[in-house]
Amino acid sequence: MRARKYFSGLTLALAGLLGISATAALAQESELPDGFEFDGSVVSLWSPEDMRAIDMRADNRMPLMIPPEQILDDSVFMWDSWPLRTWDGEIADIDGWKVLVGLSAERTTEGVPAFYTRSEWRYWFTKDGDWKPGGLVFDPAEAFGSRQWAGSAKYDPETETASFYYTAVGGDPTEAAQQLPASFPQGDPAAGRPPVEQTIAVVETSVEVDDEGVRFTDVDEHREILQADGEIYQTIADATTDEVIYGFRDPWAFEDPDSGDRYMLFTANAGFDPGPQNGVVGVAQEVDGEWVLEMPIVAAPEVSSQLERPHLVWRDDAVYLFWSTHSFTFAEPGSGPEGLYGMVAPSGDWQGQYVPLNRGGLVAGNPTAAPTQTYSYLVLPSGHVMSYLNTAGTPGGEPPLGTWVGAPSPMFQIVMDGATTAIAFDGEPPASAVRPMDPPPPDTTGGGSEDAGDDELTPGQEGSG
Repeated sequence: MRARKYFSGLTLALAGLLGISATAALAQESELPDGFEFDGSVVSLWSPEDMRAIDMRADNRMPLMIPPEQILDDSVFMWDSWPLRTWDGEIADIDGWKVLVGLSAERTTEGVPAFYTRSEWRYWFTKDGDWKPGGLVFDPAEAFGSRQWAGSAKYDPETETASFYYTAVGGDPTEAAQQLPASFPQGDPAAGRPPVEQTIAVVETSVEVDDEGVRFTDVDEHREILQADGEIYQTIADATTDEVIYGFRDPWAFEDPDSGDRYMLFTANAGFDPGPQNGVVGVAQEVDGEWVLEMPIVAAPEVSSQLERPHLVWRDDAVYLFWSTHSFTFAEPGSGPEGLYGMVAPSGDWQGQYVPLNRGGLVAGNPTAAPTQTYSYLVLPSGHVMSYLNTAGTPGGEPPLGTWVGAPSPMFQIVMDGATTAIAFDGEPPASAVRPMDPPPPDTTGGGSEDAGDDELTPGQEGSG
């Protein structure tokens, strides 16, 4: 026993020198013999205990977002948006042009429309920050679904083609008979929504550029590539969540940097958990040109029914998984702000295991003063965070706080350090500093942590002004 303890001590000491976590180091001491294994799957948890640890502080509270005098495109309402990217994850640079794709609806004199019933894929392009409208990415009449929700866009510079992965949403939004029951009152998130059965589809186009901008031409036939199977992923017929929360959507396609295989993350509800709080981050793999469902990488039983727009960011020593969550999707009596949440896989394997960032998972929450100012977050490789201005405005000004804006938000940046993150300004953490990766346990004597220096904060401490 003494020899075992001595060997473990040497292992941990060496791990510290090499920057390897203690858990990983001990796990590498020995391996199982071939064939000694059992069937089944392991899925990382966002647990009720994690939810109770959600804590919004200066380093994960978003700044107040003030709309610009001139929004990006005043002819449409915009919400979820994302850049056209290459398969290695970088924003595509096509002869200097960068492309933004997003959900939108034409602005009318009737006021703010039920935008989720009219969503269309449009795009914009720029070389210098002056965004120019490109129009519709594809004809909605030729796409699957009565409307198309969020997804991702990939560019292949070798073939000069783009692939657009989108959520196909069923039901004809113009038919009153297909509106949801009147039991959803005005103001309810589901009020006036047509049916929301969802599948995932893709369409490919050629990409042409010149001095005037970017065009998507030679639009191929749309293909439906994924449906909920009722076993791993819940169908809408079996869903115990309501129609505003159920999901099989938000395809985020990527290429595994180690194997070169192509995968997809998506929002879903677990088929193996009746719910209603049964949100998962789903996975599919492209095999011989066909997409095959796999087990999710994260599940949130008894926490949240909706982990929207999941996506990954790679760092040298870890992989970060991010998603968006509405405040109304949390299981009672738990709660969390509307915002960006996430986990980290310290092993560097995007399939996990994952642990919540900042203990509870909250990466950036809308401030209490403006709880719904932004939504639908996308963390870029640089750490910059995209979102859209939802109910934003100027306190006591024009437009007043709480006004629907429908335009891209100004970006903020996050820094990542192991299992902690912080909102940064010019690439540096704010005054509160990044929380330690392995904070000391809470002090029960009232004396604080002996290891906390003058420049460090222990968990639960706020920085002084």
